[in-house]
Amino acid sequence: MTAFDGRGAEFAPRQKNRLRAFLLSFLLIAAAWGPQARAAVELPEEVVIDSAVHENEEEDKYLSPGAVTVVRPAEYAGEQRTLPDLLEEVPGLRVIRLQGRNGYAVASIRGSTSAQVAVYVDGTLMNLQSESAVDLSSIPVDNVERVEVYRGYIPARFGAQAMGGVVNIVTKFPDKPKTNVSLGIGSFGRRKGNLSHSTRLGDGKFFGSFGYETYGGDFEYWNDNGTPYIDSDGYTGERRGNGFDNTDILLKWEDEHWRARASWIRRDRELALTAPGMDKPGVPQAQSALLDTSRWDVSIGRDQVSGSIHWGWGLSRTGQEKDYDSRQGNTPTSPIGGPNVSKSGYDSTRTGISLHANTPVGEHHFFELLAEYSDERLHVDGDPLYIYLGGIEDYRRTDWNFDLQDTITLDRAGTFLFTPSIRWHSVDGEGHFTWQAALSKEFSSNWMLKGTFGTYARSPNLYEQYGDGAFILPAESALAWETGTQLDIGVIWNGDVKLLGDARASASLSGFMRETDDLVEFQMTSPRYGRYFNIAQSEVKGMELQAALDWEKWNISLSGTWMDGINRTPDIPGSVRYDGMKLPNRPEWSGTARLTRKFGRGSAFVEYQYVGKNYIDSSEKYLFDARNVFNVGVKYDVSPTARLTVGVNDVFGDADDWRMRPDPRFNGPTQVLWYPVEGRSYYLTLDVDL
Repeated sequence: MTAFDGRGAEFAPRQKNRLRAFLLSFLLIAAAWGPQARAAVELPEEVVIDSAVHENEEEDKYLSPGAVTVVRPAEYAGEQRTLPDLLEEVPGLRVIRLQGRNGYAVASIRGSTSAQVAVYVDGTLMNLQSESAVDLSSIPVDNVERVEVYRGYIPARFGAQAMGGVVNIVTKFPDKPKTNVSLGIGSFGRRKGNLSHSTRLGDGKFFGSFGYETYGGDFEYWNDNGTPYIDSDGYTGERRGNGFDNTDILLKWEDEHWRARASWIRRDRELALTAPGMDKPGVPQAQSALLDTSRWDVSIGRDQVSGSIHWGWGLSRTGQEKDYDSRQGNTPTSPIGGPNVSKSGYDSTRTGISLHANTPVGEHHFFELLAEYSDERLHVDGDPLYIYLGGIEDYRRTDWNFDLQDTITLDRAGTFLFTPSIRWHSVDGEGHFTWQAALSKEFSSNWMLKGTFGTYARSPNLYEQYGDGAFILPAESALAWETGTQLDIGVIWNGDVKLLGDARASASLSGFMRETDDLVEFQMTSPRYGRYFNIAQSEVKGMELQAALDWEKWNISLSGTWMDGINRTPDIPGSVRYDGMKLPNRPEWSGTARLTRKFGRGSAFVEYQYVGKNYIDSSEKYLFDARNVFNVGVKYDVSPTARLTVGVNDVFGDADDWRMRPDPRFNGPTQVLWYPVEGRSYYLTLDVDL
């Protein structure tokens, strides 16, 4: 079974016809506009070399033949941004937060589920079989150089599991010895600090860092007392159980051929109870649960050249321990999590082996190969988990992945490229072939056109199938592989705009469509827990816009997304109707705008963030309010080596008014959020280079 025949015999021909029409149209346009090939040339180096060579933003477009956005945390230094905060600036990417602003957060790209998004840190895959997705809030960003977000076409170096897209995080590796200290404080008991140091070590360079952050998270909010039809008994409660403590350590070294890395992250998080009817003044507080997660990874690799072949290998070992406890010592069991579950442990270890190579073939081709193997083991223990999981406490899953990509020059200047790839992914003996194809044409130094088409397949992971022993219940039956197709086309422009005072400008606009069979979708079955299901079919289409204008003292940046995600599961007589319903957690409109003014030794900024209304469930009964947030801040260089940053997030306290509201077609009450979000907050950060 291939990745594009999930709908039967009629589906594959329709997709083939669409692909032929798309490729033919693109080739005709590019051939008409571009110079004719007279002699073969070498492939431009920037297209195929590792992304680390790109040091200016105009080179970002060469990272992939598909859509790619690069976020540089240095531009937000001192603002105490988390990784989810930074990713909200990326068009087409939606951050889904499940426990409030600083709680569990995952990414959805172009309407994908969060499990379809692969997250890498310095080449190490963060996705585990024991997690549906990567908790972005647990990844520190103080030492991140850049974050690359790939959408549509996925380059060969990232393997086959990235059905939705890739978030590639590259940490800092300064060439010169440097020591940096960052200290920050903020509202609701936030305290954070980071120490990093880089130096030469032997024939290579070394980088190390240590970070710590703590957050109390208590704040006041309006509570409807769990009786949304009665207005008179609402009250102001104090939200508790939102705190966390984070600790992280990163060590890495590399020379001309060798590279080694080790990291450790510990996140101790309180899991607040659902809000309605809780937190009453003068009433003893119910106990929240605790979720303690430790994660570590070590890796070593070598890269070398043999003739015209660049090749290398890598070994990695990753582990994670998750301990859930709602007993809180000898106190009564908290009503959080699945039925009767008050304590559980999920321990995972994964061993990975990879081999990669690239080489030019003739004067027109550049081949890239990736081969990967991983073996992951999961051990489960806890209260009634034998009942949940059929008495099984140990699981194992093996993955094989092979990816072959060719970049073909179609003109003499190397500005017209065709990039096909074929992939094979196997999990526990069941394998699927998928493929991708991309065309890119650079018409001048200012204009580029890109288009991609491809098929995808992903196996449900252990987390989706068997739950987490706390919030996620096991699936009601065996989950099927997801299969689907995607297509996009986009245009990129950059240059000077004389009508706007010689502003340096850049803009990109992309249209996309995704179709998925057997989508594995999470659904809350109550405010306390949920489970995963296969949706027969889904369709997402949309547009992405990103633009920037830069003057000597002013800068404006914009991003926006329009997206329409639809459930295409056929109606079943006598059952709940889903066909034509909106997919949950996919807002139709979202965007950001940021204005920065430079002055003397500092700068000031104002930022606007918008997320439109979006449904909570698959039956379109309840939705979240649209969200408008304004942030402001000032940065000032108090000395050549020290910078002070102060700011206010959610200046107008819009979070105080966010509610769950019934769809106008549904006669229901307006309710307080299950997990309210703190409103206005303040922060202060001091960064010092020693």
